[in-house]
Amino acid sequence: MPIFGLDNRWKNMYHGLMPQTKTPHFLFRRLLDILDEFRRESIKALNDPTKKKIYGLTVRQGTSISQLRLMLENEPEGVALKDLASRMQMTIPAASIMVDTMVTKGYMLRTPNPDDRRAVRIKLTEKGEELFNEVYARFHDEIDRRAQVLSEEELKAFASIVEKLLH
Repeated sequence: MPIFGLDNRWKNMYHGLMPQTKTPHFLFRRLLDILDEFRRESIKALNDPTKKKIYGLTVRQGTSISQLRLMLENEPEGVALKDLASRMQMTIPAASIMVDTMVTKGYMLRTPNPDDRRAVRIKLTEKGEELFNEVYARFHDEIDRRAQVLSEEELKAFASIVEKLLH
């Protein structure tokens, strides 16, 4: 039987933690896992046979678009390859190969770094932005769908908790 609505692959991960389900660490970890699952499902939706012909991306490549887009909010001039590699938990050579593939597919662009002639900055192309917006819309739709099980009072309590944690 799934634990807290997640499938059995998560069961072993949380089995030893079950007595501690009320601890803040466990609850935050669960929330992160739930959001990560929503994100993965949003990206996997691009791999259905009709979309795969259009996009032709692996889940990691789709994730790279999302991560790069989020990083660009703080670094609009472009993201250093080493920073993207770190965020993706990849080696720099593996990230470089992935970025090369994404450049070839038209989703990313390498631009010169004005501060270091040896380095480049990574940005999304218009095509990459459009794909991010589609994936993010699916992510939002999934959150909205899942949130329907919450009452108005529960949503207000959740919003209050989020606000407290932000400050």
